[in-house]
Amino acid sequence: MAPSKADDTPEVSQKSADAVQPPSNESVLTKEDRAEIAFTDKYSSPDVYINGEKDTLWFPWVGPIELKPLRMETRTGTIVVALRSPVDAWLGKHRHRGTVTAVTVSGNWRYKEYDWVARPGDYVVENPGTIHTLFVGGGTEIVFTITGSLEFFNDDDSLENTMDVFAFSKMYYDHCKEKGLKPNDGLWY
Repeated sequence: MAPSKADDTPEVSQKSADAVQPPSNESVLTKEDRAEIAFTDKYSSPDVYINGEKDTLWFPWVGPIELKPLRMETRTGTIVVALRSPVDAWLGKHRHRGTVTAVTVSGNWRYKEYDWVARPGDYVVENPGTIHTLFVGGGTEIVFTITGSLEFFNDDDSLENTMDVFAFSKMYYDHCKEKGLKPNDGLWY
């Protein structure tokens, strides 16, 4: 028998409690367990699902390289983007001012300054202060989580420009406006 719903338990917490019940429908959750779930449900942010085909889109960035925003978050200055290129491409020398992580979805990519090549399933962590030059092989797709800003350099090592969550997001919004599309404000979470 399923546990009865306490009057002071929010509806969402009962849903969470029901989701973790064993198949016999006899819950092993204690009153304290249910209270913790109710507290978590009350104060946590909702889960987010982004449909990669309907909720966002690819837009041109540098040369043949395209970006697809998946998350834009202003509290930490984080943006999650997919990056792809149909052909071999270089992205100029840049420095990270925050941590960047990457998961290779397809193809291969590397940095001119390192001796490794990332392939599908590989995970990379780039630490603040890192300066390198990105090479993306044709047919490559990578998901980057970028926190903080990126500083791009000219060939003479002078600063060309700085990009952060707002700069990347504005490019997405500008592209949508140019194409007569409504940008997805739901990507800000």
